[in-house]
Amino acid sequence: MKRKHISWKTKCASALLCLMSERDSTWYDDAKNMTKDQFLSLFHWDHNMFHETGREDRDEFWNLTPRLIHDHRRKTKEDAKIIAKGRRIRKRLLTDGLMPPKLYDATEEFVRGWENYQQKTKPSWAKAMMKDSKKDYEQYHKIRSRGFDKTKRRKMSGKVVPR
Repeated sequence: MKRKHISWKTKCASALLCLMSERDSTWYDDAKNMTKDQFLSLFHWDHNMFHETGREDRDEFWNLTPRLIHDHRRKTKEDAKIIAKGRRIRKRLLTDGLMPPKLYDATEEFVRGWENYQQKTKPSWAKAMMKDSKKDYEQYHKIRSRGFDKTKRRKMSGKVVPR
């Protein structure tokens, strides 16, 4: 006797339940009381690779991670900051003529660190910013003197001698 066909929705819900039961055993009991649609509604599918990268394979199955809605919203909020930083970098590079006008993946540069990016490219505006920040730092953070040793004294000639 043949079994009935198992739908993709049922298989997906089953796979997610297996993943979640490994974390916490109470998921199994809770899932028994829900329909597969209710269970699937607890999850969002997160793209690990940003859409902004423009890569062809960004919507493949290996780039999707099921996340609980709350966790996905939190991660999306953090990703939005990275994407915005990448757009600002790209806009700055385009306006300074340091980059040809094409799709440029600045998000990867941001993830590696802004300092590494500056050291790699050394655009003129970055050098100017570094010089200005160094002047500001030196102006407000001067090295303080430790004072003069009280066991010694200075003669009029400038020579330091013990007291």
